[in-house]
Amino acid sequence: MTAATPATVRHLVTRSDGHPALVVPESGSALSYAALQRALDRATGRLAALGVGEGDRVALVAANGPGLVVAFLALAARGAAFAPLNPALGVAELTGELDDLRVCRLLHDGGATAAAAAAQAGLPASAFALEDGLLHIDGLAGEVAQAGGGPDALALLLHTSGTTSKPKTVPIRQRNLVASAGAIARTYELAGDDVTMCVMPLFHVHGLVAAVLATLSTGGTVVLPRFRPSAFWADVARHGATWYTAVPTIHARLLTRATEAQPQHRLRFVRSCSAPLPAVLWQRYEEAIGVPLVEAYGMTEAAHQMASNPLPPGERLPGTVGLATGVEIAAVDDDWQPVPAGDNGEVAVRGPSVVDQYLDNPAATAAAFRDGWFRTGDVGTLSAGGYLTLVGRIKELINRAGEKISPYEVEDALLAHPAVAEAAAYPVPDDKYGEQVGVVVVLQGEATPAELAAHCADRLAAFKRPARVTILPEIPKGPTGKIQRRTLAGLVDQ
Repeated sequence: MTAATPATVRHLVTRSDGHPALVVPESGSALSYAALQRALDRATGRLAALGVGEGDRVALVAANGPGLVVAFLALAARGAAFAPLNPALGVAELTGELDDLRVCRLLHDGGATAAAAAAQAGLPASAFALEDGLLHIDGLAGEVAQAGGGPDALALLLHTSGTTSKPKTVPIRQRNLVASAGAIARTYELAGDDVTMCVMPLFHVHGLVAAVLATLSTGGTVVLPRFRPSAFWADVARHGATWYTAVPTIHARLLTRATEAQPQHRLRFVRSCSAPLPAVLWQRYEEAIGVPLVEAYGMTEAAHQMASNPLPPGERLPGTVGLATGVEIAAVDDDWQPVPAGDNGEVAVRGPSVVDQYLDNPAATAAAFRDGWFRTGDVGTLSAGGYLTLVGRIKELINRAGEKISPYEVEDALLAHPAVAEAAAYPVPDDKYGEQVGVVVVLQGEATPAELAAHCADRLAAFKRPARVTILPEIPKGPTGKIQRRTLAGLVDQ
């Protein structure tokens, strides 16, 4: 971090003129940077009046919108930790999250479910709304108050996605967020004339850091639509969007819409992260939209981005997640020693965006953190040129008689079939081999399980071929678009 780099989240927002900062397409409303600064100062004062200060943990349940962004920035300015929760959760689920995070207060956007969860957890709850350019909490807008919290203050508490185990709580410090936002801005050369469409939920680092913080830190504009594929390309054209970031599932849905409508746009690139990008989707998207689709690699424990394929004229390598961005990356063996280039190893990272522990979980911390390095739980290979290829999560690799099979490779083979829209591979228990390959697919044309199995036989070694092919109307995914592989075997056996 250079001396000129902002040290805290509050100071990422340096612009204070009339340039649009946050835009809401549905209402036609917008906050300029000057208005954002005023709203942030007053919201900080209101939080101070409520007794929120440095070291406090505050949960927030709200839909994407400028109010949520202002609330987050104001909490960071007070030195408090922000714990965003999925507004789609029920009362019991939210209550469990609140108990686990041990927060002191809940902020929400008026939802009855959130208020009920706070009451059940015995927490004070405050409703907020953005009115007349100011954030009103419990109906009041505060006066300017002194900011607090330095680079080491906790800024964000997030649960890991929990695709293979019980979620762990990740405590992300202000300096981690600043480092990650800076790395993203540098990777994609973001500037004040950039406009991003924020389609990812802001209770996850993908949307919060990549779309919002990285854009605000460079003086650009964040458009916060209610995500509807049918309206997306019209919003892109109307607001002059220059880029957006999303998971492959969303790219696939938007590609279908684009193929139907042939949209006009001024996008200069599109980013994909948080789940593997199938090579066939990458190719079809670039052919149809006409802009680079760059795959990145991020994790909550690194405050999001760790690697990315570069923009042109840099070399983009499909099937890889690119080069390290703002961190060091290594592939290591069980003893934390680097493996030779081209060999499989567990991906480990270290750098200013990487956290140093899990919250209140010393056993998980000891297993994953050492000397500044974090073991990601992903298996990957590093080329001599530094490009990282992911093989799969360690706990998601399919172990057939000792042969480790990447689910991504099987999925790519299936997605090459013109009738397959989505595919997910998972381990099937087997008495003879220990595990066999199972797959579930969603179709966009006509195909039978036998035909799909034969298609794989032409593309995969015998031990990698699916022993079970199941056609489903949809594949279970988490709120950020990740496939929930741990549920597939039970779902198929029902």
